[in-house]
Amino acid sequence: MIRDQCVSAVGARWLRILAILAVATIALGLRLRAVDLLPVDYDEDDYLRAGQQYADAIRAGDWAALTELNYREEHPPLAKLAYGLALLALPPVDEIPDRPTTAGPAGSLPEPHLLVARLIAAVAGTLEVLALGLVSPLAGLLLGIHTFTIKYTSQVMLEALPALTSTVAVLAYARSKRRWNGWLILSAAALGLTAASKYLYGIAGVAILVHWLWETLPEQRRPTALARWLAPVLLWGLLALAVFAIANPFLWPAPIERLRASILFHGEYTQSETVQQANLPLWQPLVWLFQSVPWHPGVFVVALDALIALLAVLGLKPLWQRDRLYVLWLAVGLGFLFLWPTKWPQYILVLTVPLALAAATGLQARIWDPFCRWFGHIRAHRLRRPELRDLLRPATRGAILRVVPWLLPGAVVLTLITFYPLIYQGGMALTDFNAVSIKDGVNGGIWREVREGLSGQTEPVEIDIFSFGRSSAKEVRYAGFGPLLQFFTGVGAGLLVFEILWTVLSVGLQTALGVGVAWLLHQRGVRFRGWWRTIYILPWAIPEFVGALVWMQIFDPRYGWFFLGTSFPDTPGYPLAQQLSSWQQDPTAGLIVLLMAGTWLGFPLIMLAASAGLKMIPHDVYDAAAIDGAGGWQQFRAITWPLLLPLLAPALIIRGIFAFNQFYLFYVLNPPWPLITLASLSFYVFGETGKYAVSAVINLFTVVLLVLFLLWFNRLSRAGEGVTYA
Repeated sequence: MIRDQCVSAVGARWLRILAILAVATIALGLRLRAVDLLPVDYDEDDYLRAGQQYADAIRAGDWAALTELNYREEHPPLAKLAYGLALLALPPVDEIPDRPTTAGPAGSLPEPHLLVARLIAAVAGTLEVLALGLVSPLAGLLLGIHTFTIKYTSQVMLEALPALTSTVAVLAYARSKRRWNGWLILSAAALGLTAASKYLYGIAGVAILVHWLWETLPEQRRPTALARWLAPVLLWGLLALAVFAIANPFLWPAPIERLRASILFHGEYTQSETVQQANLPLWQPLVWLFQSVPWHPGVFVVALDALIALLAVLGLKPLWQRDRLYVLWLAVGLGFLFLWPTKWPQYILVLTVPLALAAATGLQARIWDPFCRWFGHIRAHRLRRPELRDLLRPATRGAILRVVPWLLPGAVVLTLITFYPLIYQGGMALTDFNAVSIKDGVNGGIWREVREGLSGQTEPVEIDIFSFGRSSAKEVRYAGFGPLLQFFTGVGAGLLVFEILWTVLSVGLQTALGVGVAWLLHQRGVRFRGWWRTIYILPWAIPEFVGALVWMQIFDPRYGWFFLGTSFPDTPGYPLAQQLSSWQQDPTAGLIVLLMAGTWLGFPLIMLAASAGLKMIPHDVYDAAAIDGAGGWQQFRAITWPLLLPLLAPALIIRGIFAFNQFYLFYVLNPPWPLITLASLSFYVFGETGKYAVSAVINLFTVVLLVLFLLWFNRLSRAGEGVTYA
C-alpha cells in the first residue's frame, strides 16, 4: 500500500510538471503569434528608440552614458535597458526619429530590431505565466490566454518585465511565510527591479505591505512590540529600495531631482489634453477587464477575458478564505486604478495575475467541485429499474392524463405570451432584420433565413451592428451569431459593466436610505409618524418621467436650481456645484447626478417594506441582545438585517429589475456616453437606426442577465424560504 501511495504521488507530481510545461508552451505560442501579427502600436517607437540609444552607448564602451540616457524620463530605465541589451547583437540602423508623446503609432519600425525587442517582451510574458503556473497551472493557463496580457507583453512596451518581477515579488513573499530566508530576499529584490521598470507595478509591494502588517499586527501596542512588528518590514522595504537604486543608473548623478521630476510628470499628465479628451469614466478599468482586446481581429485565438473576469468574481470569497494576499493585491490595484485619472488599457496588467488566480479558484470552487459532488450524488442515488417502472405504472399514467387537459390551456397561453416573443426575437437576432426589410421579415423572411442559415443552405452576411447607417437590402438576410459575438466582445462589455454598477449602486443607496428612514420612523417617540410616511411615499407616487423632468430642472447646467449662485465662491456648496456643473460631459459626475435622482425615485418602496418588516420583529430578541451587551450596530447586523432581509427581498428584486431597465430617467437627463442602460440603447437602436435585429440582440441579452440576477439573488437572500419568525 505504501508503495502504491508513493507511485501515485510521483505520478501526480509528473502530471503537474507536464501541465505547467503545457501551459508555458501555450502562452509562448500565443505570444509569438501576437508578435508576428500585431501592428505597430503607440509608444513602441519610443521604447525601441530608447533601446537603440542604450545599445549604441554600450557598443561604444561609453558606460557613463547609462547615467545620462533615459529617453522618456517619466519611466524608469530598466525595461528600456533590457531592450538595448537585446539589440546589441543586431547591426545598428538609423535612430528612430523623436516624436511627441501625443503622436499616433509609427508607420513602420526597423527590422529585425522590432521583432527582437518584441521577442524579449514575449519571453518575459511567458516567464510570468510560468511563475504563476508553478502556484496554479489553471491560473497560469487563464493568464496565458488573457488577450490584454498577450497584447501588452508581446509588444515593445514597458509592461512585460515589471509584470514578471512583480509576480515574482508576491509569489516569493507568499512562499517565505514572512520569515527571513532566500524567498523573502528574492521578494525584496524583485520588487526593487519592478520599481526600476515601471512605478505602477509597485502596487504589488503595497499589497505585500498591507498583508504583512495585517497578519502580524501585535495584540499589545507597546512601543517595543510595535518596533519588533515594524522592523522586518522596514528591512525588507530598505532592501527593495536599494535594489531599485542600483538598477536605476539614471538616478545616480542627481537622485532626488530626477526622481521627483519623473514622478511629478505623471500627476501633470493626468491633467493633459490627451487624458481629458479620452474622458474615460471612473469604472473604465472594469470595462477593460470584462472585455477582450477589440482592436485586432484575427490576432487572438481565443477571447475569454470576460469569462475570466466573471470567474474571478465567483472566486473572490473562496480565495479570500484560502489566501488573503491575492485578494488584497487585486483590491489595492483596482482601487488605485479607480482613483487614478489616466485609464489606459495596459494598466490592468497590474491586476491580471491575481485576477487569474481568483478565476481559477472560482472555476474550481464554484463550478468543478459542485459538479463533482452532484455527479457523485447522482451515481450514488440513481434510480433502479424497478423504481422507474413504478413511476410509469398505469395508475400514474392515468393521473397524468386527467391533469393534462386542465394544464394545457394555461401552458399554451404562457407559451404564446412569454416564450414565443423570446423565440421570435432570437430568430431576429440571427438576421439583419431592419426597417427597410420589414415587409419581408413579417411575411416569413425571418424564419426562412434562420432555417436556411442553420441548415447550411446560405452563408451568413457580415454586418456592423455599431454603425449608424441603414441597410438598403429589402429582404432579410441571415447574419448568424456574428452580431451576438460583436455585442458581447465590443460595446456590450462596457454596457454590462455600467448596468451592473448602476443597478448595484442605485439599489444599494435606495436600500440604505429606505431602511434608514424606516428605522428612524420605527423609533419610539416619533411624532406624526403617518404624516412623515406619506411625505416620503410621494416620490414613488410621481411617474418616473415627471420625476426625471424635475431632476432635469434641478441639475440643468444653465438654469438649474442646484447651480443658482455658483458664480459666487462664498456660496455654500460651491465646490460640489462646480464639480457637478459638467455632468453632461463628465461620466463620473453624470453618474452622481443619476444616483441622486434614482435614489429619490426608488427608496419609498424599500421604506414601506422595511417598515412592515420592523413591526414583525419581536422585541424580545433585542432585549436579550442588550442583556448580552450588544450595541446598536451589533443588533442591526446580527438581528435586524437578517430578519428583515426575507421581507425586503421581493422589494429589492423589483427595484433591481426597474433599475436594470431604467429608461425615462436616462432618456430625460441624457447623460454622456457610456451612461446608458440596455433598455435605453435598445430604444435608440430601434428608433434611430431601424436595426430591429440589433435591438433584439440587446433585448435577449437583457432577459438572460435578469434571469441570472433573479436566480443569484434568490439563492443569496433565500427569499423562497419565506419568513419564519412572524
